[in-house]
Parts: sequence; structure tokens; C-alpha cells
Amino acid sequence: MRDIALILHVAAGLVGLVFGPLAIVWTLRSRRLNWAGEVFHWAVALVCLTALVMVPYDWGRLWVFWPISIASYLFVYLGQRAAESPGGLWYRGVLRGYGGGWIALWTAILVVSVPDHPWTWAIPIVVGSAALEVLCFRPAKAWTR
Repeated sequence: MRDIALILHVAAGLVGLVFGPLAIVWTLRSRRLNWAGEVFHWAVALVCLTALVMVPYDWGRLWVFWPISIASYLFVYLGQRAAESPGGLWYRGVLRGYGGGWIALWTAILVVSVPDHPWTWAIPIVVGSAALEVLCFRPAKAWTR
């Protein structure tokens, strides 16, 4: 079961990495939820679900990924809900939701690839969050009309 979950986890993570930026750009341009957003949503959902399946196999070392995977999915869920009902500052929900989910994917990749370094947690979160906030407070005119 763990091996199947790991294969699905990696495949869904790769799909999420590709479709995260596409979901953000296409949703902001079209001002509504689109197929890229749906693919990104379900890819992150599968990543999080498979993480929840794999964590108990090495609970002592991986327990922290349980709340992180739930929070990561909630980011994408927020982005999808914002995309489904654009109005007011909807683009901030899309950016923070989809963007937060994408940052979480990169953070997980760095933490797994370069373990035992605290900067692997900090770099994607700090750089990604700063970039998202700049975009939230300096939006393109097309997003706000």
C-alpha cells in the first residue's frame, strides 16, 4: 500500500507543480474557475491524501506532514472557492489559495530532497509569500475590473 501511495504521491505532485502556475494565470485572466484550476485542485488533493496514507508508516519522523498536508489542501480549496465566485477582492483569494498550495509543494520537495537543513522550510515560504503579497497589493488591472 505504501509503494502505491508513494507512486501516486510523486505523480500527483508533478502534475500539481505544472498546473499550479497555469491555474493561477488562467483563472486570473478568465475571472472564473477553469480546467487548469480543477486539475491543480485534484492533484493537490491526491498529494495530501497519499501523504496522510504514508505518514503512519514512519510516524516518528513524518508526523509533521499530517497537519501540513491538511493545511496545504485547505489553501488550494480556498483558491478554488475564490475562483468560483469572483467579486471584490477575489483575486487575492485565488493568489493566496493556489499560490499557497504551490508554495507548499515546493517546500515539501525541498524538505524531502535536502533534509536536515532549516532553510529548506524557510526559503520557499518567505520568497513565495512575499511574491504573493506583492501581487495581491499591486494587481494587474485586468484582475480588478
